[in-house]
Amino acid sequence: MRATLLLLAAATPVLAQPRKEFPPETDLVRVAHAARRNGGAIQIDGRMDEEPWQAAPLQDGFRQASPDEGEPASVRTEFRVLWDDEYLYFGANCDDPEGPTATLSRRDRLIEGDSVQFDLDTTLDRRTAYHFQVYAAGQQLDALHFNDVDFTTDWDAAWESAVARGPKGWSVEMKIPLRVMRIPEGARLMGFNVYRILSRRKEEDQWRFRPNGRAGDVSRFGLLDGIEGIHPVRELELRPYVGLKLLRNVPAYAKPRAELGSCATVAFDPQRQGGFCAGLDFRYNVASDLALVGTINPDFGQVEADQRVLNLSTFETFFPEKRPFFLEGLDLFKTPLRVDINGTYGGDAYQIFYSRRIGRGTPTHDDLDLSDEQKIVYQQPSVPVLAAIKMSGTVGTASVGLLTAVEPQVTAQVLEPDGHVADLRSVEARSTSVGRVRQPLGDRGLLGFTATSVNPILASPSLGLNHRHAHAGGPDLTFYSADRSWDATVQALGSVLTGNIPEVLRDGTFRGETSTGYATSGRLHHSEEYWASAINWDLLSPEFTVNDLGFMPRANMFRGIGYLAVRDPHPSAYWQSAQLLLGGREVHDYRFTNRLNRDVFLEGWLNTKSFWFVDTGFDYFAPYVDDRELEDGTPLERQKQLQWYGNLSTDSRKPIQVQFYWTEGRSFPRFQRLNQLGGTLVLRPLPQLDGSVDFTYTESAGEIRQIATPKLLPGELEPTHREHSYILAPQQARSVSTTLRATYSFTPYLTLQAYGQLFTASVTYGRQLRADVGPGRSTVKLDALVPLADEIVLDADDRQVGLNLNIILRWEWRTGSTLYLVYAHQSANDVVPLRHGLDFAGELGLLSAAGVSHGDTILLKVDLLSAL
Repeated sequence: MRATLLLLAAATPVLAQPRKEFPPETDLVRVAHAARRNGGAIQIDGRMDEEPWQAAPLQDGFRQASPDEGEPASVRTEFRVLWDDEYLYFGANCDDPEGPTATLSRRDRLIEGDSVQFDLDTTLDRRTAYHFQVYAAGQQLDALHFNDVDFTTDWDAAWESAVARGPKGWSVEMKIPLRVMRIPEGARLMGFNVYRILSRRKEEDQWRFRPNGRAGDVSRFGLLDGIEGIHPVRELELRPYVGLKLLRNVPAYAKPRAELGSCATVAFDPQRQGGFCAGLDFRYNVASDLALVGTINPDFGQVEADQRVLNLSTFETFFPEKRPFFLEGLDLFKTPLRVDINGTYGGDAYQIFYSRRIGRGTPTHDDLDLSDEQKIVYQQPSVPVLAAIKMSGTVGTASVGLLTAVEPQVTAQVLEPDGHVADLRSVEARSTSVGRVRQPLGDRGLLGFTATSVNPILASPSLGLNHRHAHAGGPDLTFYSADRSWDATVQALGSVLTGNIPEVLRDGTFRGETSTGYATSGRLHHSEEYWASAINWDLLSPEFTVNDLGFMPRANMFRGIGYLAVRDPHPSAYWQSAQLLLGGREVHDYRFTNRLNRDVFLEGWLNTKSFWFVDTGFDYFAPYVDDRELEDGTPLERQKQLQWYGNLSTDSRKPIQVQFYWTEGRSFPRFQRLNQLGGTLVLRPLPQLDGSVDFTYTESAGEIRQIATPKLLPGELEPTHREHSYILAPQQARSVSTTLRATYSFTPYLTLQAYGQLFTASVTYGRQLRADVGPGRSTVKLDALVPLADEIVLDADDRQVGLNLNIILRWEWRTGSTLYLVYAHQSANDVVPLRHGLDFAGELGLLSAAGVSHGDTILLKVDLLSAL
């Protein structure tokens, strides 16, 4: 608390000081001039020395956004823009008497280093833009701006660039195919801005200067004219691939049969298999700014494995998307509603489209309800994607996005107790679709509609697998003030399930064969230079769900979140920028019967003059109940809690950067604690070599958890209509994770990446307790728990270990065509320990203990881009 109060005390006189006044936005608008390329060809070598370049005027006049906001750039930057019927050309000269900070890494990584970048709002909608960036070492980064202020590097295109050194500094040329962008017919103006990063000074220079703290991003671009006659290019891009795999899995129970699936596999012996894969990606601009992108039988073997985590909550773990096809254009399906506050019951209440649901993991031994004597001999680790198609762009003034995918049936080869290998269908075939339309309402509004659909294909209900139809959809509406300082968003969704297997959810909601639900959400947000505020609310009915193709932690909820922030976005005598934030959150179930969360938080951060970042805050939680822990909606009492959290990061320009974070929590009056410590050591010993070592230690103790559910009578789905008992115990858990990442770049187009994670975890329980409950769902009080008799002990302890390794050699052997050589290893073991308590050495020992599973994969994959 003292650290945050000091920030408050320091901020008061500083914010009261006279500030440098910047002109209004209308006085800062600039227009750059492009020219049509005439004459000879341009050789992309980093030097604008060909005659056609002279047709475009040389443009400069950059100003600093940081560190000396509003001042002229400390180094000179000048650029030209050309275009022809197929390409857009951008070139820049970057004076630098000291030479650039040329750090080399793989494509599409935001790293510390000098670079030149430009943004292009081709449709002039002032909400979306393409981003092209080249570092002084030569590697590329491309990205998308969307919703005016959001940014993602997930978009990828094939384009050319080159960097050259000269006596005054360095220069860059870029050649962007028009076919990779949405170019409207008859375009005369585009949104445009150019930036230069001078790493050694943490300097960002902007051609169209944008004072910090003002609302908007794309809406504050300059303009690019001189493009009369530019037109969309309709070409068919084809990128076929072939891949060869070698796999080894231990333990092995029998020799798998050969399969013809997404990859043809053949077994050499029980442990070793070979595979051959082939597929195709394609892209075609069907209209001036409407593109069709598809993939047939994609393979994502080059994608880094998900990190292992210990999830002790009652909610599903969210994993980010990493697969290139689904990453590109993911912004199209994101609604404008945002929640700025994370933590417990923070973030989005629901995400209508979660692309990881497509190609999801296949069921485990326990998911398939197999006996101990039955063993899975072979099953694909994830559900293949037979084909997927995306259409995106604009129709008239509306933006549209559509994605549909088909997944096949999956069969597991199961070794039966009598020794024969049987085929067991583990996943039904299905089709999935998501669509979104967004219509501008003048310059100050957006009306959108999003819908998803999941439908089984030739399913057999008698098998008992998930075969339900799931549909969700609804509108959203956003309004902005003229200066974008105010925005308001409302959103509504409905969901329908048919063919569902009747079930009782953890919060006690009964969901029958047909189920319908709804959700409404809203946000009112205000942002000024020196302060900001927001109010969010969500109301989710008990049977609402988007989880078949979306993501949501829970339904049956009302949530309200609000905050007020005071900030200084401009450099001062004390800091580069700073902020103080006070907020609160209230969460109830849908009928306001149970309070699920109530907390108040105070947080402050500052970016120091030496570019260290410090953030710290406190979060107080009032007593509440948990209606999911007992798995039938019966509330369990939870205590009040106080948490102190924060993070610190040193100057990223240095060869060694340290990042450290912590969370310390204590509950009362009963003993309960949470300790989380973590840090990252970022290393760059050589310009072409960078790496990081992450370490996380998490420990919790004292929280009362259920370790055995009440026995159900025949035909029962849950026991709350009669007297019953719950078995609980105080839980102690610890997890330790160490992650290594390294990248060595031979050239901007040839890189070697390494990733490794060692993860261990233990969960143990103290004196076991019983809660006797009558009919209904009365709250289980902690003081009402009684100890079990000493002779009755349920063994609920758990111990686990995991090791993941990935080594990837990536070579872009020609523009847009890539070769991958991948080695991946996974080891895992999860046991009930013979000895009670936490034991780090015992966890590590599981890597060589009985029951450990090992998997090794070697993949050679090559693709070829061609434009027809």
